Amino acid sequence: MRVMIVDDHEVVRDGLALLMKDAFPVDGFMFASDGREAVQQATNHEVDLVLLDLSMPEGMDGIQTLIQLRKLLPSARIVIFSMYDDIGYQKRAYEYGADGYLVKRIKSDELIQSLDLIMAGNKVFDQMTIQHGQNSLDRTSWDLPITPREREVFILTVMGHTQKEIADKLNIAVKTVENHRQNISKKLGSKKRSDWLEIAQKYHVFDMN
Repeated sequence: MRVMIVDDHEVVRDGLALLMKDAFPVDGFMFASDGREAVQQATNHEVDLVLLDLSMPEGMDGIQTLIQLRKLLPSARIVIFSMYDDIGYQKRAYEYGADGYLVKRIKSDELIQSLDLIMAGNKVFDQMTIQHGQNSLDRTSWDLPITPREREVFILTVMGHTQKEIADKLNIAVKTVENHRQNISKKLGSKKRSDWLEIAQKYHVFDMN
C-alpha cells in the first residue's frame, strides 16, 4: 500500500507514518506540506491512500486539494484528517469524493480501525453526513463553497452570459467579474463551463433561480 500524508505540520506527518507503518503493509510514503505539493505528487505517482488535512497555509485548502486529488487518483482512498469536527466540513468532504472524515483527537486504535474500514471500501463519516449525501435533494446552491457574489457570477456564467453582460447585470467592473470567475475556478477545482454546469445541476441551481 502506498500512502500520501498531506499536512503542514511535520510532527503530524511523522507520527501518522509511524502509526501506519506498524498497522499496515505500507510499501512507501509520500509527504506534502500543502495542496499544491500534494497535487504534484499525485500527478507523478500512484497512491492507494491519502490522509489530507483541511487547514493548510497558502494556496489550496483541503477541499480544493480533495477535488484535484479525486480527479488524479480515482481509485485511491482519500481521507480528511482534520482538527475540525464540523458537520458542514464533513458534508462538503463527502460530496466532493472523500472516503472518510477523521478528527485528529481520535485515539490511535480507533484511527487504525477506521482506516481499515475505509480501505475495505466503507465510508466513515458522521451518519448525518451520509444521509445528506444520499439525498441529493438536500443540496442547494447555498451549499456551494463560494461567496454570495461569486454565486451570482457562477449562476450567470452557467446560464451563458458573457463577462460584459454579467458586469452590466451586477453593476460591477468586467475585471471584477474576471476575478470572481478565477476564484470560483479555484474553489470548484475547474474552470471549464461544462464542469460548472454539472455542478450547477448537482446543486439544483436552476430549480432555485
